[in-house]
Amino acid sequence: MRDREFIELLDRGLYLVRGEAAAILTHAGGDPDSIGASYTLINILKEIYKVKKTLFTIPSRPSTHSKALLNHLNLAIDDLEGHEGYFIVLDAGSPEQLEEYRWIFSKPEKVIVIDHHTTSIGSYPKDVKLYVSDKYQSVCEIIYDLAELLNYELNTLEAEALFAGIYYDTVRLSIADKNSLRAVCRLAEKDVNPVELLSRLETRMELPERIARLKAASRMRIYKIGEFMIVLTRVGSYQSSCARSLLGLGAHIAVAAGESDDGVEVSMRAVNEVVERYGIDLGRDVAEKLGGEFGGHGGGHAAAARAYCREGDIDSILSRCLEILSEKLGSRAELMEA
Repeated sequence: MRDREFIELLDRGLYLVRGEAAAILTHAGGDPDSIGASYTLINILKEIYKVKKTLFTIPSRPSTHSKALLNHLNLAIDDLEGHEGYFIVLDAGSPEQLEEYRWIFSKPEKVIVIDHHTTSIGSYPKDVKLYVSDKYQSVCEIIYDLAELLNYELNTLEAEALFAGIYYDTVRLSIADKNSLRAVCRLAEKDVNPVELLSRLETRMELPERIARLKAASRMRIYKIGEFMIVLTRVGSYQSSCARSLLGLGAHIAVAAGESDDGVEVSMRAVNEVVERYGIDLGRDVAEKLGGEFGGHGGGHAAAARAYCREGDIDSILSRCLEILSEKLGSRAELMEA
């Protein structure tokens, strides 16, 4: 177990909902980590904490990966209107990431937050009960350790849910440490077939996404900061996919921005070399700061993050993003010839 003291504290906190009703929420759009953790926690709440009723929702609209996992788990999205019990928020670094469900903080004493992002600390109202540990690489691993503490026997579908969350939140295990790998191996022993599971979750890339990636590549501006290549681009949709694809083309850090209904969405990705050498955390150091400066919010992980900006235009936001990256990497950005 990675952090027994933290898990024991979480266990005591969850006893608040014993015999009550509980609604579980992820961050906007959800992802395999938040959904896998939610699915397993719902079952633990029913079995161990004897919660009389559970609800589940994803603010905004589920992402493509979210839909695939929801279907695999047969996990339905509920309407929370009229819910008067506890709210348990998973994997959301700030209240803003709950989008249309921020009304739950009208009764902060009824809100429990479980997260592995340090951005959560100080972001929520003071009466919210926070259980945050950045010792964990995913919320799914927190729930895995909770199950172990409680001697809760995971079934195959729960093991698949946690496996998927850890797999994707460690960037397909490329940044997994020994504790995460140990958890993945133990989950695989629960009759999880990784090849079969991941083939169900890896969705086929449709034509609009392919076009977006190609447009992102054609519009990119390439900068050199020290020995690293930083790529900025603008695209109307699939910002996360575009940022990932630009790493494959050779960028050390890729940032893709595009207009949305609420302003500008910025997705960013980095290779492990930059994260490890400079200790940069895109969620904490870039996305959170960018969102705050432009009237929105941001967060994420060291190598993958997203910011939502309600003020400013794409050019000024990308320019500020480049400034922040230059500050963190300790060198001036130089525009490279196309």
